[in-house]
Amino acid sequence: MGQSYRILHVDNDSDMRLVVEMATLLDTGMTIRSVSSGAAAIDLCLAHHARPDILMLDYRLPDMSGPELLRRLRRDPAFADMPAIFLTDSSGHEAEAEMQALDPAGVLSKPFNPLSLAIDIRLMADRWTAMH
Repeated sequence: MGQSYRILHVDNDSDMRLVVEMATLLDTGMTIRSVSSGAAAIDLCLAHHARPDILMLDYRLPDMSGPELLRRLRRDPAFADMPAIFLTDSSGHEAEAEMQALDPAGVLSKPFNPLSLAIDIRLMADRWTAMH
């Protein structure tokens, strides 16, 4: 199983939040908390000093983009080295470049296989941790 991970999942799609929550149950070393907006993630992380081990975020959120959320959180020194995994249905070069410029642990395209999601998250997070 390896290291345990606390994940904050940010997605405005309630069905996607449920799929991710259910998929991560397959790995007993993962705990997940989900919120529906960038503002809720900022409030949870900064106002309540709740630093997840991994931030998993949708590229498109209702109140800001996923990259903007990550930039805002990483301005705080406590979150500067926090790994992030983007979930996206955006296939454009600009979106890909914007995400890659933020040094994410990974980018997963929607739709993804929920049966392998926990393994994919763990592989990306472990690789990111080893490189940083």
